[in-house]
Amino acid sequence: VRGAKLKLAIVSLPCMRPTSPPLGPAVLLSYLKRSSPDIDVRAFDLNLLYYDRILDDLSKESFKIRLYNWDEKTTAQKIGQAVDFLKHGTLEKFDLKLYHHYITIFLSFESIFNAFMSEMATRHLIGLSVPDRVKIFFEDLVNTVLDYGPDLVGLSVLFNSQTVFALLMASLIKEKKEIKIVLGGAKLGVMRYPERLFKEPWVFSTKDKTRQLEFGQYVDFLIPGEGEKALLDLCMVQDKKDLAEVPNLIYMKDQEVKTNPPHVIYDLEQIPEPDFSDFRLDGYIGPEVVLPFLSSRGCPWGRCTFCTHHHSYLLYRELEIKECLKQIRHLKEHYGVRFLNFYDEMIPPDRFRDLAQAIINEGIDISYAAYAKPIREFDADLLKLIHRSGGRVIMWGVESASQRVLNLMRKGTRIKEAEKVLQDAGHAGLMNLIFIMFGFPTETEAEFNETLNFLNKNKDCIHALSKGKFVLSEGSLIQKKPEKFAITEIRGAAESKVYNRVFDYQVSKGLGPKDVSALYEKNIKHLESIGFTPRFGAYREHLLAYAALRDTGSETENSDLGLI
Repeated sequence: VRGAKLKLAIVSLPCMRPTSPPLGPAVLLSYLKRSSPDIDVRAFDLNLLYYDRILDDLSKESFKIRLYNWDEKTTAQKIGQAVDFLKHGTLEKFDLKLYHHYITIFLSFESIFNAFMSEMATRHLIGLSVPDRVKIFFEDLVNTVLDYGPDLVGLSVLFNSQTVFALLMASLIKEKKEIKIVLGGAKLGVMRYPERLFKEPWVFSTKDKTRQLEFGQYVDFLIPGEGEKALLDLCMVQDKKDLAEVPNLIYMKDQEVKTNPPHVIYDLEQIPEPDFSDFRLDGYIGPEVVLPFLSSRGCPWGRCTFCTHHHSYLLYRELEIKECLKQIRHLKEHYGVRFLNFYDEMIPPDRFRDLAQAIINEGIDISYAAYAKPIREFDADLLKLIHRSGGRVIMWGVESASQRVLNLMRKGTRIKEAEKVLQDAGHAGLMNLIFIMFGFPTETEAEFNETLNFLNKNKDCIHALSKGKFVLSEGSLIQKKPEKFAITEIRGAAESKVYNRVFDYQVSKGLGPKDVSALYEKNIKHLESIGFTPRFGAYREHLLAYAALRDTGSETENSDLGLI
């Protein structure tokens, strides 16, 4: 029998980079606390706990791992030194060469350990044996949540890497207690057909075994897209028939999948600032605590032909600048943090001007990073204003240096203007992280090289590079209208999963996927040399800390990073 209050646990899962607290659970926490006195809600960052636990086990030598040509003891010491450096070693002086050395060790550790644990989670899930210490590791994570005694558990999934852990955690919870489980998060938001998760078997494979799992045995509800109102209403449900009234909910009823219509919060002021009180902020791995923040929802452009993010939010809405500042001031004062990462899909130039000016007028001392589109309205004066307001890193969607390719992407950018924006931003004291996508359908080798030349020519104002190859995803305009992009054949890729539909394709002109991979691999070493260190593309919170320190002169640049 349930007590007077329903107990809800909102859980962030392994495995993703442990560099800052998760935004989704923090927003849900604050919304639910404010909306209903009848819900007792707590957030758990099992991803951070997962890292804490393994790092502790390594230091005690109760878990062994080997990197490079080191033995287990040396490996444990090196990983410990790396974490210590990443948290404390750059506070007075940010030595890039040392940073690159230690972050490379940490990245190697993450890659090997997460691949191993993902394999173990899969084995455990499909009924194969796993070492006892691994079983205990997983059960300890789940027990952290179960000890709270929840009636409902919400699992938040942002990345594909978390899905196997989501199902494993759900199965371990269900083994021990009859608790309802709801799955949500950005991963579901970008899916074209999230209801498919209930309809199709989930296939998990290891070297020894392949097994089909029925999703409905582990998860009771899905909430794709915005979760505030849906989760609140789900907590209030007293009777099964009330489920039909919960917006944005997908669930099984009488062997059928039911999908309820969505609900949009038009006025973002209804959602208070994120609540990070359940997160151990000093536990995250980086030089500074960087809090994520969202000042708008949806994308004001929403036309890029490769994108699937438009499924996440039904329309674009902005939080009033005045309310933004109130929330930012609260976060700064309440948590003693002065670093923010704006997670908005992008901040348009007019709004950026108003926001930057308001931060200056209010005298709020913060350093922040944000996403933007490199268009000419970001002129030298605006970029200087952004820097004066505490802007330190701008993450620009450049994608390609071929104007023809940009037009086909429907980016709404001109490469000459983008180049000037990057140069002006650099002169204004901002650091530029740029996104590049190689191999967009119809791209030729000459156009691929055009982008390489652009990177070389502008390397002085490209401080970090986030690069990748084009992936044909379900729900993008390209997948819906392949003939417009010279795509002649589409078939499910070998790595395609029910929760991550990706496709192999053939083109009638330009580079095919194999050609792109070959060119990409051929140029990878050179691409890694663009920017201060190739690691900043992945560890963006660290780039923000570096940019802020560089502004005060407490850093050293070294173009010859050298590897381990």
